Amino acid sequence: MENFATAHLLGRLTRNVSSRRRLLKKGLWLLALFFCFLALARPQYGLKWVEVKRKGIDILFALDTSKSMLTEDIRPNRLERAKLAIMDFVNQLEGDRVGLLPFSGSAFLMCPLTIDYNAFEASLTTVNTATIPRGGTDLERAIGLAESSLVNNANHKILVLLTDGENLEGDALAAAIKAAQNGMTIFTVGVGTTQGELIPLSSGGQGNFVKDESGKFITSKLDERALTAIAEAAGGLYVPLGKNGEGLQRIYQQKLSLIPKKELAEKQHKEPMERFNWPLGAAIVLLMVEFMISGRKSERSFRLPFIKTAGRRIRKKMNWKSVALLLLIPLAGLDQAHASPGEKAFADGDFITASEFYSQALKKNPDDPRLHYNAGTAAYKNNLYDDAISSFQEALKSEDLGLQEQTYYNLGNTWFKKGEELAQSDPGQAEELWQKSLDAYEGSLKLNPQDKDSSANRDLVSRRLEELKKQQEQQKKEQQDKQDQQQQDQDQKQEQRQDQKQNSDQQSRKGEQGQPEKQDGQGQQQKNDSAAGQKESPKPAKDSEDQAGDSKEQDISEAGQEQKPEQPEAGSEDEQQKDTAASQAAQQGQDEKRSQAGRMTSEEARQLLSRLKDEEGKLNFVPRFENGEAEKEGTWKDW
Repeated sequence: MENFATAHLLGRLTRNVSSRRRLLKKGLWLLALFFCFLALARPQYGLKWVEVKRKGIDILFALDTSKSMLTEDIRPNRLERAKLAIMDFVNQLEGDRVGLLPFSGSAFLMCPLTIDYNAFEASLTTVNTATIPRGGTDLERAIGLAESSLVNNANHKILVLLTDGENLEGDALAAAIKAAQNGMTIFTVGVGTTQGELIPLSSGGQGNFVKDESGKFITSKLDERALTAIAEAAGGLYVPLGKNGEGLQRIYQQKLSLIPKKELAEKQHKEPMERFNWPLGAAIVLLMVEFMISGRKSERSFRLPFIKTAGRRIRKKMNWKSVALLLLIPLAGLDQAHASPGEKAFADGDFITASEFYSQALKKNPDDPRLHYNAGTAAYKNNLYDDAISSFQEALKSEDLGLQEQTYYNLGNTWFKKGEELAQSDPGQAEELWQKSLDAYEGSLKLNPQDKDSSANRDLVSRRLEELKKQQEQQKKEQQDKQDQQQQDQDQKQEQRQDQKQNSDQQSRKGEQGQPEKQDGQGQQQKNDSAAGQKESPKPAKDSEDQAGDSKEQDISEAGQEQKPEQPEAGSEDEQQKDTAASQAAQQGQDEKRSQAGRMTSEEARQLLSRLKDEEGKLNFVPRFENGEAEKEGTWKDW
């Protein structure tokens, strides 16, 4: 102040300043800052029971704790490397229940199946070679205890055995077969190397190793053959653990990740109660009090320092009741300082619960655009695209440009997803929906041109739309070509039917004209056959001349009867002549048509038929010229 005012004016400028009040304001401000940091620390006090549902499988880890697991053929040793691999494996699980079963000469369930991974890791950390006092490696007992522990029929029962497979006791293979019959799958993980290493007497021991009865050092080696047999008997897989625990990752990627996860219902689950709202409320109150306290001596009551004209009237009417009421206003909604149930359910992936919450909230506030936006987002996650579109369209009525931009973006996503479902069954409808999606992205970019997500989605939908249009054009072209081909086939079939009908009519007329000659030929053929039959029949020696004479006379008589023409009736001669003339005229017209079409006429057919007959009148299908030479190929038209 001395730099800005002279000495005689400095006293006048600072005579109303109260150093005590300014110190109080600083203290209140620092205290409010302390409570803000305290709220950020999220203090928790007390527990509440909530019902949760998770999906997953049951995985029980059976860990060998025998002395051979102290071998340092993999670093730091077999047991510690197996524990680290299990921890890495569990950290990638989501909703799968895990349990821990250490074993050596005996076994016990150290950590039952749970989804509390922190408790599981705490149990795993305490496992060492002294956890099981009895030495050895009794896999049969470990498998039997695991079978009795995995009793949940709703999930796949998985046992992961981590051991070096040395000094096996009991009939582990028979136990594995029995467990497989009861629905349990066993995966074996070999810990160590086939070359092996000396067994130290204690973890981290230097120079002191286990010896046998004869005083020789014992080398512990990985027994892969026994572990492979156990895994194959129980429908599982054997893998070596490896130096970095990659064996467990292989089991998860090749087997466990492919197992269908079923729902695990836990009736109650403890969750700590958040108490951050109390220090946060205290900080807000302190800041308000600090703001309302004046730093000048003349002010004896609370006032708003930035309102000069109304300050005097306010401080006259303000009493302790109004101050208390003003201080209690920020505390009214402290219980709702945390996220709403709908937001919490949405964050947890329970979109059905979130959708139900927003539906109930909209009944109370049907005009709230943010509730419509949240309801549309939850419906979109549930694949209820019609409901999402309806909610987003209501949210567009908001005057908040930021909310409008987000709504346009989500609306574009919804239109695209709905059209994608119809791309195969109804491409026309899909094209219309994708065009709406493009319009929505354009609306989002008009409000925020720098939005990279909207720009990328717009380009993607534009490409898909162009591909769909080309596909539709190709399908239309193929359909038109198919229709044209079908029409051509129908026209050809129609022409063939007409030609067949004409041929049938011509053949029927031709048959009517040539029928008498055919009948005469047939009669002559029957006569020849009859005569031939009489020659071939045997005759007795007696009266042979008489029988021969009778036969001759009979033949002459029959021949005379055969050659005798039928006499027409006198009264029908004129009618027959008229019919014959009409038939000849019709035949002449048909012959002209057939000649124009390049086909054989009736006269040409008769000539051909006569040429095919031999001297005895029988048909011979080797055509000849009049001079007796055989017909050459290609001589006859339409042969």
